[in-house]
Amino acid sequence: MTLLRGLWVAWLGWLLLAVACGGPVQRVELRDGKGDQAAVEPSVLVVTLTGKLGSQEVARCHRSLREAIARGCKHVVFRLDGAGSMNEDVPDLQSLFDHVQSASAEQSLSTVAVLRGRVTYGAAALALVCDRVFVLPNAEWGEVQKNEPELLELLSENPEDARGQQIDAVREAMAARLAAKKEKLSPDAEKLALAMLDPRIQIVLATVREGGIDRQRVLTTADVTALQAAGTKLLGDQPLTRPLMLTAAQADEFRLATALSGLDQLADALTIDPQTIGELTDNWAEHMVGWLELLQPFLLVIGFLLLIVELKTPGIGFAGLFGVLFLGLALFYSYLVGLAEITEILVFFLGLAAIAVEIFLLPGTIVFGGLGFLFLVMALVLSRQSFVLPSNAVEEGLFLVNLGQLTLLFVSVLVLGAVMWRVLPRIPFFNRVFLLPPEPAPSTAGTGSGLGVDAGLTALVGRVGTAATVLRPSGAMEIDGQRIDVATEGEFLPAGTKVRVLYVNVNLVVVAAVEPEAPGAGPVSRHREKGSVGVVLLLLIVGLALLVAEVMLVSFGVILALAGIALLSAVFVAFQSSVTFGAIIVGTEAVLTPLVLMASFKLLPKTKLGKELILAGTAGTAAAADPGLTALLDKDGVTLTALRPAGYARIDGRKIDVTTRGEMLDADVPVVVLDVSANRVVVGRR
Repeated sequence: MTLLRGLWVAWLGWLLLAVACGGPVQRVELRDGKGDQAAVEPSVLVVTLTGKLGSQEVARCHRSLREAIARGCKHVVFRLDGAGSMNEDVPDLQSLFDHVQSASAEQSLSTVAVLRGRVTYGAAALALVCDRVFVLPNAEWGEVQKNEPELLELLSENPEDARGQQIDAVREAMAARLAAKKEKLSPDAEKLALAMLDPRIQIVLATVREGGIDRQRVLTTADVTALQAAGTKLLGDQPLTRPLMLTAAQADEFRLATALSGLDQLADALTIDPQTIGELTDNWAEHMVGWLELLQPFLLVIGFLLLIVELKTPGIGFAGLFGVLFLGLALFYSYLVGLAEITEILVFFLGLAAIAVEIFLLPGTIVFGGLGFLFLVMALVLSRQSFVLPSNAVEEGLFLVNLGQLTLLFVSVLVLGAVMWRVLPRIPFFNRVFLLPPEPAPSTAGTGSGLGVDAGLTALVGRVGTAATVLRPSGAMEIDGQRIDVATEGEFLPAGTKVRVLYVNVNLVVVAAVEPEAPGAGPVSRHREKGSVGVVLLLLIVGLALLVAEVMLVSFGVILALAGIALLSAVFVAFQSSVTFGAIIVGTEAVLTPLVLMASFKLLPKTKLGKELILAGTAGTAAAADPGLTALLDKDGVTLTALRPAGYARIDGRKIDVTTRGEMLDADVPVVVLDVSANRVVVGRR
């Protein structure tokens, strides 16, 4: 029970840690200097990243995305200033990319990357998955990965093939991410983006004469060969570097990014108020994440070993509390870097609680132990990856690596636990703390019948003793000061019950309760059984009602934990009545729980609270979110930048973000507003 209380306290402590991970916001000036420290309520959050995207930087990105969603911000801006380095952690980056794209797709949060200096490796890939990219004049962007094989690939039979397969997997994964973006890239821009990831691709800029018209094209070597074979004339072909690095001018020219002359233009480009731009200050959790990354494997192993020590020590509880604390810290690291959410943490603690129930409350039922172990494995696997099931080769590789690391973890715990189980009881201090195994009963072997039956046990037939433990149906009884392992014929008996030895089968001592049912005891027994049934049904109803409440209310998992406790308690009380009744309740919960959850999710949008929580689509034609934009319809203006097809135009004295219906227009071209839909202003040549 100490371990169960420790699990509950640890879960509450973990929630407090997660809530305390916030930090104040400082206002940021859109210039190269520092922002002032005045607290603001921002509509834009900025994340400044330089150098290697390590665990601390990734944790800051995840916290900024969570805070932006919680505060209802419009944009998250990643300022990549000379960012990116070799040996960045692939699972951490994959979780960050998933978080960026899910925030953009599900939370309607715009993600923006602003590049300055040399941006490579993970930072370059982060810019590719953002919704919009802006480049400053001195920016260089590319070289996501080099062509040199890694250590495991060098150890393979064919390092070049192994490296090629790895590059293909990364390119396919990025192609899927680019296809999922809101604003699709042009074919030329997509070629350049994928060439950043695949150093084997040689990009050639060439002028192609087709139908008497000269056009500049982005070509691969395969494209060049095909065009030359078809008789197309290529003029001024210029090969780019491998791995591909683009200058700011090239990225802007091929519409992979938008060029800015200075950082102070970002507010105009995003049409935001500069006074509402903020950046989260560093907090204690992000400073922890560096050493938590190094200690996580040790925290997991030591945490499980301390739980084993808790099982061997009588009621001290310190080993169990510290074990749960170490495991919680290990999962806290996964939460900070975005690999685990609160759901995985809750599943992990529920797994520990189920195993504790199996050990302390319902030994021998196997159900809770099996479910607990399954929950532990599932939570540990999901806390090391940002996906549930792999959908591409990169995720398949990460999944196999995670399974291998998890297997190594359990083997280490089992080996060290077995060594500790044997060694610690022999150490002077621990031999006074550890529980000793029961002394074997004195044997009278050799006086029996020669059939393997202990004659000393056969002499117990007919004698009466007291159940020293709960018999479910096995346990121990005391007779004449001796403690003997016994079993009933299937009934469950509480500790302290008078029992009589019925017979001995080999070395199995079978007992039964002594007291026969007295007259009138039958109704009382039936009354108690009905009382147990009532308690079980009440706990079952309460648990299912709490599941409905968890769907309807936001409780950060507290109501879900209470529902789990109620449902587990119903099973426990049912098994106390009979094995059959317990099995019926387990089956009933297995059927009703998903049905209740499905019905709750269907009912939620129809309730008053659900209508307030869930966004409803607007009916009819969408109007402009900015009423001032509607007034621009049919008005004349002039383009401030080249429209390819999006850019800026000055209309009615205002600088407006506009787009054409596909045509390309140069700067200083007269235009007219053709359509205004939401915040989209469509113009055409006047």
